[in-house]
Amino acid sequence: MQNGSVPERESVDIRQNDPLYAVAEEAANRFSLRVLSVLAFFAIVTEALNDIGLFKVDHVVMRPTIAVAFLLFILPVALWFFHDKVRACERPYIRRNFFRVLVIVVTFLGIGLICVALSFHAVIMMVIPPLLAAQYRNRRRLFFWMLTASVLLVPISVYGAFFLGAPDRNMLKTVETAGLDFAARLELGTPQRMWELFLHYVMPRLLCILAVVALSIGINRRNVGMLDKQSELTEKIKTEMEQRDRLQSRVIEALATLIETRDIGTGEHVARTRTYVTMLARAMKEDDRFSDRLTEEDIEHISGAAPLHDVGKIAVSDTILLKPGKLTPEEYDAMKVHTTKGGDMIDTLFEGMEDEQFLKVAEEIAVSHHEKWNGQGYPRGLRGEEIPLAARIMAVADVYDALVSVRVYKPAIDPEEALDIMFAESGTHFDPAIMDVVRRIRRDLIAAARTPLSHHGA
Repeated sequence: MQNGSVPERESVDIRQNDPLYAVAEEAANRFSLRVLSVLAFFAIVTEALNDIGLFKVDHVVMRPTIAVAFLLFILPVALWFFHDKVRACERPYIRRNFFRVLVIVVTFLGIGLICVALSFHAVIMMVIPPLLAAQYRNRRRLFFWMLTASVLLVPISVYGAFFLGAPDRNMLKTVETAGLDFAARLELGTPQRMWELFLHYVMPRLLCILAVVALSIGINRRNVGMLDKQSELTEKIKTEMEQRDRLQSRVIEALATLIETRDIGTGEHVARTRTYVTMLARAMKEDDRFSDRLTEEDIEHISGAAPLHDVGKIAVSDTILLKPGKLTPEEYDAMKVHTTKGGDMIDTLFEGMEDEQFLKVAEEIAVSHHEKWNGQGYPRGLRGEEIPLAARIMAVADVYDALVSVRVYKPAIDPEEALDIMFAESGTHFDPAIMDVVRRIRRDLIAAARTPLSHHGA
């Protein structure tokens, strides 16, 4: 391996980890199982028709042949019920290839047995194995074995039918084919007759089956090529979306930090509250009361939108933001405006944003993070469950950081004391169910508040 080239199997393995290939493989397996179920039923019908004299194949040959073919067809169907165990195999190469190889092998063997028994009655079935194999993502080695098996299937079916199965009258050159045992047919199998069978039976069928194999290979390569392009396009879109999300996150954090520096001076409030929000949301997801209401995507949206909770403060004057003492009623009313202004700004700044759910969460957090559980908050006086869940989570994180941090109007409070103050307001200011989760992660929140910001990983 030179110039950074990757061996074929390694590159295939990497591609097969792509979810698109997994979905395609799953669909191919399910289709194959339906086909094999139909073939198993066909085998039973074939035996029944032979019993009533339609095919006139010796029961000594027919019954074991059809029985084995039936078992071959039904094997993958039965095994599929245990496919989770197959997937759990510790050897990745076996796990990826076992089922497709099994399907193709049993199809070739089963069809071969039926063709031996029925000869010209079942010749059309020879096209099934290569066409079934065409739907899988195959490599050259599998194509080689598929071609070899197809080439062998034709002469085996012709000569097998001549000596054991139900050939037509022209093949045996006799009017009556029934009742001819193996010894009698062996006498008919002269070298000259074998050559004639090759020219008139094997060669035409072989050319047809080779054409079908070539067609199946072409279909497979086209399907794989389309899947490769789809995978590449999906990966490209994924990369572009990740880059866009990273850029969006940087813009949001930069904007929020710029606004917070007017009020707090360092902008660390943005990063810390995001840390607390993420910790709390993940803990809530493990709680039965919230597990069905918080998905991973919801948590990402809440965490990503948290820095925008005070974006509306840009509309509040420095005189009010930086006032060291208590605000007057008029000043407090002016401060309250930052919630609704924040919602308006988010609508304006992110207008046309594709991720509407993120925009909705960001607006809920900005507008409602000062609402209180008892309805005494602002700007709309929402009560209880009326307050959006994201805003209730943000309210806890915002107040906690405000208590444990230095402000122009107060010193920092010890995290343990801060949490005790907040627990006293459970059911009035804060959602009591959320505060139950806060109690469960109390130590983690205290440790996070006492950890330097650079170690938060937020």
